[in-house]
Amino acid sequence: MKKTNTLLPYLKAISEDMRLKIIHMLLKREMCVCEVMEDLKLSQPAVSHHMKILKQAGLISDRREGKWIFYSLRKERFSVLEKLLRENLFEPVKESNSERGNLPLGKCS
Repeated sequence: MKKTNTLLPYLKAISEDMRLKIIHMLLKREMCVCEVMEDLKLSQPAVSHHMKILKQAGLISDRREGKWIFYSLRKERFSVLEKLLRENLFEPVKESNSERGNLPLGKCS
């Protein structure tokens, strides 16, 4: 594995259903916490927790406008995630499948 510790924050961020819902909401437009709260029927602390994890992974960014904080997707980071998944998971699995035919059977066979 090349960069698994780079991949882990992304996987943590997208491994929770509510965070995936937030990502899908932000695909449409920038949103403030109150809009996310209303759409997902979550409390402010719950939404803030999910936003913090998505932001730490670099998948969203925020901007302040007065007392409001607006969140948007950093779509370019999803290309980075795609590349990391391909290099660290999909390609190694594909390579191991093609090499498997050349390996001797294990002791348990």
